[in-house]
Amino acid sequence: MQTSTSGHGVPEGSPYARHLPALDGVRGFAVLGVACSHIFPGATHSAFEALVHDAFSFGARGVDLFFVLSGFLITGILYDSLPDPGFFRKFYARRILRIFPLYYGVLAIFAVAALIFGLNFHRQLLSLALYLQNTNLIAQRIHDYFGPTALPLPHFWSLAVEEQFYLVWPITVFLLRTRRRLLIFCAAALVLCPFLRFFLFTHGVNYFIVGANTLCRSDSLLAGAALALLVRSRFHDRILRASGWIFLASAAVGALSLYSAYHGPLLNTPTGFQIYLAFDFSTTAIASVGVIGLSLRSRLASRLCTLGPMRWLGKYSYGIYVLHLIFFSYMEEPMRHFFYSRVTPNKGVGIIATGLLIFLVSITAAYLSYHLYEKHFLRLKRFFDYRPHPDTVS
Repeated sequence: MQTSTSGHGVPEGSPYARHLPALDGVRGFAVLGVACSHIFPGATHSAFEALVHDAFSFGARGVDLFFVLSGFLITGILYDSLPDPGFFRKFYARRILRIFPLYYGVLAIFAVAALIFGLNFHRQLLSLALYLQNTNLIAQRIHDYFGPTALPLPHFWSLAVEEQFYLVWPITVFLLRTRRRLLIFCAAALVLCPFLRFFLFTHGVNYFIVGANTLCRSDSLLAGAALALLVRSRFHDRILRASGWIFLASAAVGALSLYSAYHGPLLNTPTGFQIYLAFDFSTTAIASVGVIGLSLRSRLASRLCTLGPMRWLGKYSYGIYVLHLIFFSYMEEPMRHFFYSRVTPNKGVGIIATGLLIFLVSITAAYLSYHLYEKHFLRLKRFFDYRPHPDTVS
């Protein structure tokens, strides 16, 4: 792999500086899992229903996969562009053009609705506008919000984590600069974060407060960062060859820990369960590293991730993630009532039909948002490009 004399992979020389179709599919699987965990709720009345419910609930770990993927992609961009004189300006401008239009567009709609209908969100919109919704600095944490007016944005906590990471990580990369120092930093986070989470759990801090805290979740982001640095080093082939074993080992540890926390003799105690919770994020992050590595090396995984539907979902994953729970919050009750009263009294069929229809509405809205609204902002990326090439929207 070609590198510059300073030791940094130049954008033209790194194969990971180009668009990687398999990663679109990884995004697609991640957003599909998250959406399923939200739009197919319901109580379980049989072993089969419990199994399906657990499978859908497991999809929430797509957020962890998003974190690792963000760390991988953002770190690669930052490391490759270190020699660029517009390092900060280009990075922040491109992130703003990709993220802000839809995010602040949604907030603007709620703000206008509040003015017109006299809604009271208890300073939540201000907290969201400053990407502080995973803290209580301005208002209640978004996941804990139970104000006089419903605000169906509890999933926006993860957007705060990513945006806070985007704010701090470029500065860190710029200051540390070398691959070795950055890898040491990532390794330290991977070691220290689970112990920080365990310390907080043992001192009575709520699970979600810990899980939504950027510092406590930085190991997921930095696991992806470490992978980005390693595939730009002489360990490239070894890391990708080991990705399958990384995934299997971490998945096995995660499954064994889960079983032990509820049934086994090792972790089935109050302290043991806290250990399980603290390290569960770590095993999920390492498994996600394995997934990304497999998508880049394994022929089977690459084929799955480059399937047309999965790449399509990946392309619009940001919009789907932002919008799906909003539509679900407003559409679930009337749609279930419609199916129960007009179509079938079967509750399971009603839940599935409602979820599928809401998901279809969500992906349609994400598609229209991208092409009618966001795309106009994305075209401005050409003014902040790292290297000249024909105008594209990505």
